[in-house]
Amino acid sequence: MMHKILLIDDTPDVLENLKELLLMEGYAVVTALNGDEALRALLDYRPDLIITDLRMPRMDGFALLQAVKADPALKAIPVLVFSANATPENEDKSLQLGAAGFLKKPCNTDVMLASIQTLLQTL
Repeated sequence: MMHKILLIDDTPDVLENLKELLLMEGYAVVTALNGDEALRALLDYRPDLIITDLRMPRMDGFALLQAVKADPALKAIPVLVFSANATPENEDKSLQLGAAGFLKKPCNTDVMLASIQTLLQTL
């Protein structure tokens, strides 16, 4: 079974590089540039995993996390936060809001893929 991932980042290069990596690993990937776009994508696309940045225009990663975890139809989807703004406060807040994991940008691809595999194994 091919796992589906929703990838959210406001930096097109980061989005494209990560999408290519995940496609090469055999995942189906849909992308969004901010939390607003991600919530619209979630109306039609039910991913097995959401990977989101924190700092984005229109709706940041914290607001997206809150919206996903408040929605009964979405709250079971694990969310992996992937942020360059990796302060202990941001990590704590992300986990308190329901994130399943937190990775600092930039991240070793092996670490990223291992985190994704671990989260998808729990499904």
